[in-house]
Amino acid sequence: MYADIMNYIKSIQETNPILSVALGAIFYILFPTQAFWAAATGVLILMLVDIGTKYYAISIQEGGLFKAFKNKKISSESLWRGTSRKIIVYFTFFIMAGISYRITPISAISSIISTIIYSMLFFRECQSIGENLRDAGGDVGWFLAVVSKKQKKILEDEGVNEDDEQY
Repeated sequence: MYADIMNYIKSIQETNPILSVALGAIFYILFPTQAFWAAATGVLILMLVDIGTKYYAISIQEGGLFKAFKNKKISSESLWRGTSRKIIVYFTFFIMAGISYRITPISAISSIISTIIYSMLFFRECQSIGENLRDAGGDVGWFLAVVSKKQKKILEDEGVNEDDEQY
């Protein structure tokens, strides 16, 4: 899949040099190595699963998908509003991880930064999916407990105190 996307980008480069430069700059920042591409893809896939489970939970609570649409609990406006915010936030974090790789002379520092960023986004999506499934009536309390515990462990291992507030 990565090779297919790269081939597509190469074909764009041949036909539109301005778009080529813009995409090149974006990919240079966001995906300095293939590991960043894999991490970002994983988080984005979980984001789509989160959206699906959210709508599933809403449809269960409303007594069906068509009732949820009829009662306007599910709409394209609410989908776009929530998803666009999440996309902006996630791409901001992806940029932070990518730039840390490009500007940090010590690779271990950028590795720690990117591990924290992608792990937190991954665990946040897992937690949200679990909450959606719980709202739909699923017995997933154990899953939420495990995700929360792993999230705290990663933060502690990286020397980050989740309760610290910095301004």
